[in-house]
Formats: sequence, structure tokens, C-alpha cells
Amino acid sequence: MSTTEEKAPVVRRGPARAPRLRLVYSGDVLVPPSTFVVSHGETPIGRDVPAGVRLAQDGRASRLHATLHRGALGMLRIVDEKSRNGTYVNGRRVEEASLADGDVLSVGDSHFVVRLEPEDLGDAPVPALVGTAPCMRALRRAIHEVAPTRATVSILGESGCGKEVVARALHDLGRPQGPFVAVNCSAIPETLAESQLFGHVAGAFTGAVARPGLFRAAHGGTLFLDEIGDLPPALQPKLLRAIEDHAVLPVGATSPIACDVRIVAATNRDLRAAVEGGAFRGDLFARISTFLLEIPPLRARREDILELLLHALGAPRRRLSSALAEALLLHPWPFNVREVLALAAQLRIRGGSADVLDLDLVEGRLTPAPAATGDTDEDDEREEAAAEKEPPPGRVELEALLQKHRGVVADVARVMRRSRKQVYRWITEHGVDVRRFRG
Repeated sequence: MSTTEEKAPVVRRGPARAPRLRLVYSGDVLVPPSTFVVSHGETPIGRDVPAGVRLAQDGRASRLHATLHRGALGMLRIVDEKSRNGTYVNGRRVEEASLADGDVLSVGDSHFVVRLEPEDLGDAPVPALVGTAPCMRALRRAIHEVAPTRATVSILGESGCGKEVVARALHDLGRPQGPFVAVNCSAIPETLAESQLFGHVAGAFTGAVARPGLFRAAHGGTLFLDEIGDLPPALQPKLLRAIEDHAVLPVGATSPIACDVRIVAATNRDLRAAVEGGAFRGDLFARISTFLLEIPPLRARREDILELLLHALGAPRRRLSSALAEALLLHPWPFNVREVLALAAQLRIRGGSADVLDLDLVEGRLTPAPAATGDTDEDDEREEAAAEKEPPPGRVELEALLQKHRGVVADVARVMRRSRKQVYRWITEHGVDVRRFRG
């Protein structure tokens, strides 16, 4: 038996990750989100708590609504303190529940996003990229790192994430002498692709006059190759040669022409899988991937959703009802920022001059919260049973409530202690036009 004392293995830990509650809505949208660092032990949340997370402006929050418990390893649990209106995690009412990074916590009319992020996470300005989520701050820092260089950059991200916005930010921060030229590789006909990219000389084909091509059009600047994964296979080796030689060979020419262009490529495809499947050249993939930038999907940065929507709505600033804010936070956003822009356009059209925008203006476009909206079959049955016991409101009473609450059906439903579905039934029965109360 060895007498040598065995040393405990060294455990290398990553950067400290501090739990934070990012308040994104509390009776009105807060821009930028307010952040509460969750300390060890218990953190009370309520309308009238001496310390912790105080929601003084939230009339639907109880004086002591819930308590956050942070364990020694940073784990978080939320405990409802017998609140009047309940505590919700990701749209489901809970008495007690664990909280994970990215969860949406709703207390009264206040909505939070739970974040675990490094203590020393900084930021760098990129005006075109809206958002304060940790992944967006990391993306902006990476853009600032690579923009001053001439490195070829590949931007990865789902459709609608804003890959061209990032490409333009790289171009602007790099302060080039030439222009920014964008081309969608999936939209170029295969028979014309070589000519459009590299140009052609006069007489290269019947009726041809000399054209410089997109590479030379971007000389001294940036050529943005969007959807590069759809580039025709026959053109891929020629693109590789142009990038490596900093020169292009126009169709019909016998000698290359020097061309100083920075290449920024983008795709929503898995190019590694395409390389393995033989659909994309491995050497071209290696060449365009000198520096990789990955844009997070919108569902990974929920604290930015309301800010993005308000930014898209433009001036004047609009208020969102709590029900709409919650639905926006819980929606999966399969089409990312592009979907936010479409939703904002609909809200501008249907919302008119209303001070408060409510969920019914985008009915059917957002995924309903699983248990917070009272829209399940079981809830409908309870509503119908309750409606049978109590007389429904008359038209005058219903219109008075809509007038008081500026046509926000969710607020009327809360006052009446009924679901929005039931209130909409009464609105339909009485033939009331809700829009006239939203001016």
C-alpha cells in the first residue's frame, strides 16, 4: 500500500453563471429589460415587499406573491405564496416549480425571463442588432472582433434571423473602401451563375456585351453570398479559386482579373452534413469558414421579443396588454424576426389608433399559453356551468366595462373573473364592436 498521500483531482469550472430575473413587462413594456440578480437564499416577489423584486405598479400582484429559492449550486425554485392571481411558469400555473434558463415566469401582470449568464458578460454596440439577451451580446462582441479583419466569415442561422443585417454590420464596422453587394445564391439560374458572379467579355456568347459581374462590382468592399448552400456544384470549385486567388476569370476571358473582395457567406443549412453527403465541397466549406458567426433563434432570446416588436411598430410607442405580452413571450417564433415584422404590420393595421394593443388583434397567429388563458375544454365547461348559475351581463354593462378598460378584453375578463372566450361570446351575442373602445 502506497504511503504517498493522494491529491484530490483538480476540477476546472467554467465562468460563474449568476441567476437573473429579467423583467420585460409590468403594466407597460420596459426597454431595456430591468434585471434582478438572484442572491443565495430566498428572494420575495410582490407588490409590497421590503426587499427583493418589488412590483409596485402591478395591481394584479399580491403583496407577497411568490418567493424565489436559490440553492448552493445556483438552482432556482419558485414557490407561490397563496397569491390571489397565481404564479405561472411557461404559461402553466404552479404552486412550486424548478426554473431553468430561458423560462418565462409570470406574476400578476408582470412577466420575467430567467437567465443564467456569466458574471462578466460585456457588450459592444451594433445599432442594427436589437436586444439585450446574453447570446446577442456575445454575437455583437464577436462581430466587433472580426469586422476590422479581412477574414472570410460564414453566418449560420435559421430563416428569418437577420443574416443580412449581420453581414451589413460586418461591412459597416470594417470601414471598407468599396460597396456592400448582396446576392442570393438560390435565386441565380445555374446557366447564368458563372456569368453573374464573375462577369463575361464581349462576344462570350451571342449578343454578349462586357459585364463586370458581382465580384468586381464589390471590389474593395463586401460580397455577401446568401444561401451559399444552394450554390450549383459546378460553380463551387470556381468560387473557391476566385476566393483563394483574389481574382476572377470572366466567361470568355483567357486571363484572370484581380479583385479585392471580402466574402461573407450565409446559410440556414447544415453545410457539414452537405459536405458529408457530397452536395457541398469540403475545401470550399473550409475556406469560407475562417470565422463562424451563429445567430441565435428568437426563441433563445425571449427577453428581446417585446423590444423587437415595439421597435418594429415604430413611433408612437404603443402599450401591449398583459395577455398579448405573455402570448408573445411564449410563442415559439418558427420564422424568427421576420415573423415579428409581419405581426407588427398586422397590429398597426388592426390596432388603428388604440392606446393598448390586445391579443384579439392577432388572434390565431400566436400559440396560446397552455393553462394561463383559460382556453382549454375543461375551462370552457367550467365557464359554461358558471354562466348558467349567474345571469350574463347586459349590453350596457358590458359596454361600460369595455369603455373603462379601453377595449382590452383580457382586462374585462379578469374583472369579471371569466375567460376571454366567455367575454367574447357575450360580445358576439350583444353585437358589440370592440374596436370603437380602443381609440
